Amino acid sequence: MSAPCLDKAPETYDDRLAEMEAQFEQHAKTYLREEPELRQQMLDQLRDWIAKHPHIRKVRTDALFLVKFLRAKKYNFINASKLLERYLATKVLHRDWFGRLDIEDPELSALVDTGYLFPLPERDSKGRTLLFSVASGIDPTRFSGRHACRLHMMTAELCAETNEFLCGGFILVYDFSNITLAHLNVVSFNDIRLLSKAANNSLAVRAQEVHFVNTPSAGLTIANFALQLANEKLRSRIFCHKNWDELYKKVDKNLLPKEYGGTIPQQELIDSFKGRCKEMRPLLMAYDEMDMEIAKDSEYANCGIEDELESGAIGTFRKLQVD
Repeated sequence: MSAPCLDKAPETYDDRLAEMEAQFEQHAKTYLREEPELRQQMLDQLRDWIAKHPHIRKVRTDALFLVKFLRAKKYNFINASKLLERYLATKVLHRDWFGRLDIEDPELSALVDTGYLFPLPERDSKGRTLLFSVASGIDPTRFSGRHACRLHMMTAELCAETNEFLCGGFILVYDFSNITLAHLNVVSFNDIRLLSKAANNSLAVRAQEVHFVNTPSAGLTIANFALQLANEKLRSRIFCHKNWDELYKKVDKNLLPKEYGGTIPQQELIDSFKGRCKEMRPLLMAYDEMDMEIAKDSEYANCGIEDELESGAIGTFRKLQVD
């Protein structure tokens, strides 16, 4: 696969979008306000905004990349353009967390091999993509929270190359079996603040449900801290389960790896995902070339992890309990 064009104002724009199945086309129309005429109108408007933006230097302008932001904000131009700007600022300011999506990086490649995170091939009855994590795969003596975040970002960017992922959203299942305190210490509270801010304000992903299975008590403490920082919509979609039978009440086990009730062995799924990452490497590497100047007087110039989260909810929140 070739790298995408990053010219902010190319002579011609890439309007190619794969045809969607009827289920996703209807979903986009009903829940995301997507109509062909509105979509093209908003793409033209967003491209004009990018071309005239004084600080954006390099970015993808192809239709598939830009509809990611339009769909995330249900075709509200002001919100979609702001999301794109925050996305670029986050990429520039925190490349160690959200960049360097290189499957040939020895550490990232090794983390993929552990099964820490990989997508599953079949979507659920609502058209949602499933992502699966064997959390104990992250060796705390070798990997850091930055490695984990980069793998999450690589997975999301890879999946976002399909209309189905952008329209249907995703479900994330974490297997917390055999998790120790050392695993939990891979991510600090300050790291959680940064990641929560990005999830709330800067990432064009549509998380429909997040499930934690076999979560230890220490993990619940950390999860509840993260929950305070999440926006209200995401908080309502996070669940903890004491065992797999509880998860199966919400997620079809036939869609999971064979070791968890499905049909395809975990190693086969990991190998398939790794092969896809290698195939799409030119595209993934291009994300590091996208660039935006962070002006000294911009809202991002002094953007630290201690800043108040614009969409976070500090105060009353739904405390996580194990089902």
